[in-house]
Amino acid sequence: MIILLMGVSGSGKTTIGRMLSKKAGLPFYDADDFHPKKNVEKMQKGLPLDDEDRTPWLEKLSDEMVDWEENGGAVLACSALKVDYRKILRRNGVQIHWFFLKGDEALIADRMQQREGHYMPVTLLSSQLETLELPRHATTIAIDQTPEKIVEDIMSDLKNNKAVSSFGIIGMGVMGSSLALNLAEKNVKISVYNRTLQGVEEDVAKKLVEAHPEVKGILPFDKLDEFVESLEQPRKILMMIPAGQIVDQQIARLLTFVDKGDVIIDGGNSFFEDSAKRQQYLQGYGIHFVGMGISGGRDGARKGPSLMPGGSPEGFDLIGPFIEKIAGKDPNGKPCLHYVGPDGAGHFIKMVHNSIEYGEMQVLAEIYAFMRKGLGISVSEIVKTFQKWSNQGSGSYLMDATLAILTAEKDGELLLDNILDVAGQTGTGGWAVSTAAKYGVPYAPLTAAVTARLISTHKEVRGSMSQTYPRQAEKIDQKEILGALKGAYQMARLVNHEIGFSLIKKVGTAENWGLNLSEIARCWTNGSIIQSSLMEKLSGVFKSSDCLMASAVLKERFEKDSKDLAEVVGAGLKAGVAMPVMSAAINYFYGMSTGQSAANLVQALRDCFGEHGYRLTDDASGKVHRNKWMKK
Repeated sequence: MIILLMGVSGSGKTTIGRMLSKKAGLPFYDADDFHPKKNVEKMQKGLPLDDEDRTPWLEKLSDEMVDWEENGGAVLACSALKVDYRKILRRNGVQIHWFFLKGDEALIADRMQQREGHYMPVTLLSSQLETLELPRHATTIAIDQTPEKIVEDIMSDLKNNKAVSSFGIIGMGVMGSSLALNLAEKNVKISVYNRTLQGVEEDVAKKLVEAHPEVKGILPFDKLDEFVESLEQPRKILMMIPAGQIVDQQIARLLTFVDKGDVIIDGGNSFFEDSAKRQQYLQGYGIHFVGMGISGGRDGARKGPSLMPGGSPEGFDLIGPFIEKIAGKDPNGKPCLHYVGPDGAGHFIKMVHNSIEYGEMQVLAEIYAFMRKGLGISVSEIVKTFQKWSNQGSGSYLMDATLAILTAEKDGELLLDNILDVAGQTGTGGWAVSTAAKYGVPYAPLTAAVTARLISTHKEVRGSMSQTYPRQAEKIDQKEILGALKGAYQMARLVNHEIGFSLIKKVGTAENWGLNLSEIARCWTNGSIIQSSLMEKLSGVFKSSDCLMASAVLKERFEKDSKDLAEVVGAGLKAGVAMPVMSAAINYFYGMSTGQSAANLVQALRDCFGEHGYRLTDDASGKVHRNKWMKK
């Protein structure tokens, strides 16, 4: 615990700090003692410090507070005049109890004139008062009373303050519990809460703590009011619960206990339009709402997830120091954390992320099926091929996961062969497809990935139809096709990412969100299910282009790999192997790179039966023409 006394010079921070230090049994530090020499010399000359002077000083104090808290806490006297200064001070997520020593200018000026040996002249008081931005989340203490009474008031406030944690998490499922452990391991004091359902969910939060005695700093609750009361203000509460009505129900319950300025974070896979509505709704209560996409699964949540927060920028500022601690790191050591934009932007980006994930998984499944069933290659040889591709620059988290699955055995047999071929989905893929349709974005390959999962659920029908329509696969020149497999895989992945990011671009522009494609890709380079060598490259590509097909960097690869994809898709279909995403990918590429398409016939047909009209190539005015196509 850090007790921070703030206010302008002369408000009594040092005097009160030293007295409080003795009373609380904590060491006292004066922030002025941490100023570099050049700052002191500037103030001695009667020159006010600017933000450039203060930033390294505040950063130093923020780092010092980490050590002080680990050693039991401290009392710090620091002016902390502006909101931005206070952001820097709390950037390391240390638990701080703020006390603002407030007095009128005449009283403070009189005190400054009476003190001796201080480098801050009274002439700078007016500039400090002009700089001061009143703190929203600090206990205000009037200084026109005795120092003893001020210390007594501060001690009373600390005694009555039940806040012991800096961050709270609701929902101790796989992701919630993993994030809680991650935060605690980063020395963030957290409170965790899980509902109680007799005989179903009992003492869940308590059991998490008991299961991990090596992790300190987690306080479990099964009563919501006590959980909220345990959090320092402004409260930061992360909900890790299923999307849908339950989110609104939980928010309604929280509104009974939270205060203005608190932050509620939805870390589940909510639909982005719902998140936008929730932000607007909570704004009416003075509550900040952050809809945050989280990728990485159990391991990512524990070791370093990819985080995509959106919504209230003020809310993000408050939670930033905490979530930055737990985020994965990109190849340059920067957190895989990016504030995406307002409204539901965070959950929108996670939705698109998941649709790309659908496509990536399906492409791997199609390549695997073609190699094993169409080409008759053994699983061990498939593993060797995938390993080779990974070593040659096509590595990814999903490729690694596939390799783990293809080498997992049970009772001497490949476990995969005993897994029912029915794939489920949580809804984000379908949302992405409907959103693409709403905004007029071609999304065929990723739509095909969703459709493939839906087809998989019709197990009985598929079994029956396979008997009705047995396939006689044509013989394929294995040697010839093997050389095209890697290029086909790479091309299908490029298209998946192209259409995913095209949806991001279109919606971001339509909603005026100011989305940064390069930063979004960078955020997905670690901690994300779709992290890959390709994603690292795309982060750089998007710095100079917002369209992968238009990028000069990727032009040669599109040209070469498209030929391989067409060859493999043709061979796969001849072999009787369904390749929905890969065939949709080559069709998308051909369609988007066709200057004169057959859409003119489609439009003519629309005019023929529906009188929808058409435009002519030699009429620049755009006038709509009609024709009587069929004679009675």
